[in-house]
Amino acid sequence: MSVSEILVTVYAWLDFNALELLIAAVVIPVVGTLLAWVGKSGRTDRDGRLVASLLVGFGLVVFCVEVLALVIAHVSFGRGVLDANVFLLLSPVLCLTGCLLGIRMVFPLSGLASVRTFTDVGFFVAACFAVVWIFSKFRGWGILFLGGIGQLLVIGVLGFVLLKTLYKRAFVRR
Repeated sequence: MSVSEILVTVYAWLDFNALELLIAAVVIPVVGTLLAWVGKSGRTDRDGRLVASLLVGFGLVVFCVEVLALVIAHVSFGRGVLDANVFLLLSPVLCLTGCLLGIRMVFPLSGLASVRTFTDVGFFVAACFAVVWIFSKFRGWGILFLGGIGQLLVIGVLGFVLLKTLYKRAFVRR
């Protein structure tokens, strides 16, 4: 069985169970928010924060998987967003929205570890894409830069320091 056959089989299963997935995308944030609220009302709010962080992380991962699936569908199969099942497109968006709105009523989002981690990783990935995009604009050995070599070196050093700082924030344990 090839990878494309596996992807088609997985999509067929998801398409067959699309309504159940949409219902789960609404129920999971509601139940998770209630569990976080119950965990917050204990002696310490540590359990509630753990549940909230897991719920927000789950919503973000599901949304990222959907975006990755859409990119794979477009690149590998030549399919667009308009070819997908509406319930499958709405489920991750509803799940993430429900997770963020529900948990925001219980805890501030900035206090959750999963939100900080995804923010740091997102900034690092965006900076890496920016560097790749900038390097893709250079053709051959020549670099067209309107300025002196000192300015080019300062920009290069600042870019390196930014990437190193973002890498440490995203991947080094504090």
